Amino acid sequence: MSAGHKYMKNRYDNIKIGMILLAAGCSRRFGSNKLLYEIEGKPMYLRALERLLEVQRIHFSPAEKAADTQGRKSQRGKSAQPEGNRRTGEKITISIAVVTQYEEIRRTAAQMEIPVILNPHPEEGIASSMKLGLAGFSDTGACLFSVADQPWLKAETVMKLVKLFLDSGKGIACLSENGVPGNPCIFSRKYYPELMELTGDRGGKRVLNKHPEDTVFLEAEDGRELKDVDCLESGIQEYSHKNTQEHR
Repeated sequence: MSAGHKYMKNRYDNIKIGMILLAAGCSRRFGSNKLLYEIEGKPMYLRALERLLEVQRIHFSPAEKAADTQGRKSQRGKSAQPEGNRRTGEKITISIAVVTQYEEIRRTAAQMEIPVILNPHPEEGIASSMKLGLAGFSDTGACLFSVADQPWLKAETVMKLVKLFLDSGKGIACLSENGVPGNPCIFSRKYYPELMELTGDRGGKRVLNKHPEDTVFLEAEDGRELKDVDCLESGIQEYSHKNTQEHR
């Protein structure tokens, strides 16, 4: 095995990943705070928080859960390895934070024991929230950015994206539809300086477009997962379409 190939295989061993939920948008086109808009009786922001918690809890177990998982696997005669890890010796730690301007979201996240980063200037665009989140996760090896207005994004898809990032050895991984990048995206820490230079409503796509050779894409199985709700009418139409399709 070449030294270069060995580096690619092991570069993300013992990695800490930060998952940042961006929930500070002003919802200008929606007419009210869209993150509080309920789908199936649950606000969009809460669906997003629970999704990230599921990724953290089930597929990338914290260190304190690893011993129990190892014990169960050892009893079956299989090699012991924490649940969610894909290579021997690999340890993944996932931390979650939410960036918001809203008191209800702050209060709910605190009750869920999720760290909250307040954005005092959300009018400066999504880049302001991304930079606040990165500042809070400066010790991580990679950060995943997820938006709170994608109600049909599945936890399983986020898990697949994280696995693809780890297995590919690339510095950026992004969910896509027909080759068009969307959210969420994961960036290696080597791109933190570039992300910290973003301004306005231009998010991580600007950094992604500069490094196509270091980017890997996960094609969404269902294009609705990438749909964000920008206005009330589109949210109702998407929800109605989803229910109609599922009950046929």
